[in-house]
Amino acid sequence: MERKKLYQLQSIEYEHEFDRRALQTLEGTPGLEKLARKYNKHAVERILRLQFTGSALRVNENNFPDIHNLLVEACDILQLNHTPALYIQWDYAINGFTTGSENPLIVLNSGAVDLMTSEELLWLIAHEVGHIKSGHMLYHEMGEVIPILGDLIASATLGLGGAVGILLQASLFHWYRMSELTADRAGLLACQDKEVALSALMKMSGVPKHHFDKMKTEDFIDQAREFQGFDYDSLDKVGKVATIMWQSHPWTVMRAHEILKWVDSGEYDKIIEKHSNIEMIGGTGKMPCLKCGFELTGNEKFCPGCGERFGRR
Repeated sequence: MERKKLYQLQSIEYEHEFDRRALQTLEGTPGLEKLARKYNKHAVERILRLQFTGSALRVNENNFPDIHNLLVEACDILQLNHTPALYIQWDYAINGFTTGSENPLIVLNSGAVDLMTSEELLWLIAHEVGHIKSGHMLYHEMGEVIPILGDLIASATLGLGGAVGILLQASLFHWYRMSELTADRAGLLACQDKEVALSALMKMSGVPKHHFDKMKTEDFIDQAREFQGFDYDSLDKVGKVATIMWQSHPWTVMRAHEILKWVDSGEYDKIIEKHSNIEMIGGTGKMPCLKCGFELTGNEKFCPGCGERFGRR
């Protein structure tokens, strides 16, 4: 299958509404602004980069070139204007993550590399590229190290700690989970096959390896559509707190349901159609701005003609 490059794609176009609302709530939470000012992102990022450089395997065009090619393809399709560093660490959970707010790096678990098809791995890598493109990384990084931010949180909440600190942490974790739904959409825009996205989520949910050839996405789709009856937005608040308050990711079936809902809405197809059918201008190698028609080379962050911003929100 030849996948389509999505010229001039902007993350705001596929941003999930739960992500947007959770971010608004987070940014209105007392203490966040002060915490963000105190948070030393440079020091944390140096420590994280040192950790993975010292203990994980770096992927490049010479070392694991097939995985590197998937990263390049994901960045190319989603129009991320640089290729982040990519590492593999030993962990047999089928997953990966991205860290670093200044120069993000992506880490894949060895279980994901072993147990996913190349198309599923593209979806996962593009999911992580989507976090970078959407500008999620500062709050993501804060969420990753929040267990050791106790003193910082206490000072950001004027020493009140307790309820205010818990509210801040809960808001950060809630947004962290909702940002995953936006990144799932980025993964789908890159792999361009909902069956691939769903089979990746099925494997994450716990399908045993010797049952991979028996997986039926149709049954998983039925389960995901059944989830609609629970309506995440109106779930009992006590139940939410008891089951998912401190988790970093939403339930996998919920994620599948949200992907299906987005595809069914027609918005996914609109984005593919809009951004893959841009014709170059007269063989010049330039493309028109979708908003004003200005000739672009493809490397601009802003359109010189109308100021339209490309890429991160």
